[in-house]
Amino acid sequence: MRVGTVARFAVLALVASLAVGFFSAETARADNLYARIQGAVTDPSGAALVGAKLTATNVGTNANWDTTTGSDGAYAFLNLPIGTYKISATQSGFRNFTATSIVLVLDQVYVLNIKMELGQVNDTVVVEVSNVQVQTVNTQLGTVISGDVIRDMPLNGRNWIQLQQLQPGVMSSSDRFGTNFATNGNGSQTQQNSYLINGQDSNDLPLNTPLIIPSPDAIAEFNLVTNTINPEYGRNSGAILNAVIRSGSNSFHGDAFDFYRDTFLNTKNFFQKTPAIFHQNQFGGTIGGPVWKDRTFFFFSYQGTRARQPQAFTVPTVFTQVQRNGDWSSVGFNGAPPSAPGLAPSNPNVSPAPLFGDSASACPVSGGTPCPAG
Repeated sequence: MRVGTVARFAVLALVASLAVGFFSAETARADNLYARIQGAVTDPSGAALVGAKLTATNVGTNANWDTTTGSDGAYAFLNLPIGTYKISATQSGFRNFTATSIVLVLDQVYVLNIKMELGQVNDTVVVEVSNVQVQTVNTQLGTVISGDVIRDMPLNGRNWIQLQQLQPGVMSSSDRFGTNFATNGNGSQTQQNSYLINGQDSNDLPLNTPLIIPSPDAIAEFNLVTNTINPEYGRNSGAILNAVIRSGSNSFHGDAFDFYRDTFLNTKNFFQKTPAIFHQNQFGGTIGGPVWKDRTFFFFSYQGTRARQPQAFTVPTVFTQVQRNGDWSSVGFNGAPPSAPGLAPSNPNVSPAPLFGDSASACPVSGGTPCPAG
């Protein structure tokens, strides 16, 4: 077989594998990334309507999902991306029904029971539904924070993970896992928390903190689950933070930002004559929109951080010449370090041998640190 033939065969195999992966991605969806709408369709007397046709339409992308009612009049739309929807129902001998302004959030089960009215199919009953519901299907305890709230809140370092500390039962962690705004949810251990981005694991396993933290402007919303966790979150027993990245729609949308901090806004500490130089820019933006209307969409986000912050060298303790010779009596009872050699039994604050060895008396500089003046 010639080299050219082998190369063409390899290219075809690569294209075929990519195509299979692309078109089979629909089966690899994560259950914790979506919401659903369910309910029952009945006539004015409350009897179930069998075979009623229903359509769920995403207002932003104009994507449609179709289903029909079963023998008990029940229906369900599963795996719906978060967003705003309208539901249309039709049945012969009844007026068309349309429910608008249905806003779905992460892991939500929205219950919409429809009562059809007798009349001509050319007539339509339009209802603007309420998005405040008593949750009777999902037993999870959690809070959904929308992207608008995330972007409007003042965030230290633009780290939106810290917003989880505002939720009931969540406390900041103080153990060795308490880096990067780690928390305890309802008494669970920090290392039992789990962080998901678009349904994918995003955990720094040694610390169990987020592996990556996208820009706040890129977050559509996040759901913090703290108790009675559903089976899809079965790996961890602590709090679950599930975040979703914004997506494109039929309209172009985006933003640009630059958060700037400078020296003139800071002050000096007790030991500084002037404030330390500090310049920080956190900048970036987002943009999303249609590639092919009603079919293909894109979303892009970028955030950069540039900081200049020189570190001032400080020495917490400068030993005097007397202390370097082993006499710690000036610092009070048992002021000598536990590792001080040869402490005198009669006076535990005095060591007959120099604490730092023969070089300790080499003033004005000993070990790079001069003796204090005065």
